[in-house]
Amino acid sequence: MPIELHCTQCNKLIRAPDNAGGRYGKCPHCQNKVYVPMPADQIEELSLAPIDEEDERRELEARRESARMAAVLDHATEGPDNGRGASESAATDFSAEVHKYILAMRDSKLEDAEAVVDRMRKAGSSAVSYVEKLAKRDTPLKIENVPPPLAKGFVNKLLSDLG
Repeated sequence: MPIELHCTQCNKLIRAPDNAGGRYGKCPHCQNKVYVPMPADQIEELSLAPIDEEDERRELEARRESARMAAVLDHATEGPDNGRGASESAATDFSAEVHKYILAMRDSKLEDAEAVVDRMRKAGSSAVSYVEKLAKRDTPLKIENVPPPLAKGFVNKLLSDLG
């Protein structure tokens, strides 16, 4: 059964043989190059790949590591707080927000990134101070699938959005 299509140039009906599906040919009327689609009965359905549990585990571990590093940074710059007081808890909260911001920027989810900025603005100067410390830090942020220079750029962008 021939494949029927219309030329994109002259709009005339073209009948191509089944074996022409998936290739280019010339319109017999105007010589325009046209793509001959595959017949519907020959199109193979592709199934989705399963979720990679190992990749999900690594992403979770990267988020936890980022939070731990941020807490250590805050602990080192604010002074000791052996009771895991408010400053370390706030650092962990800000760390989670920064992590969400970086992932949102990585995935081009600008509305999500703006929501993080809004939440951090509401937290006031302590959030700005935290992000300033991250921006000045020499140790790169380790966030899965985000190169450290890009993560640093996102932190700088967050800082400018907060300012």
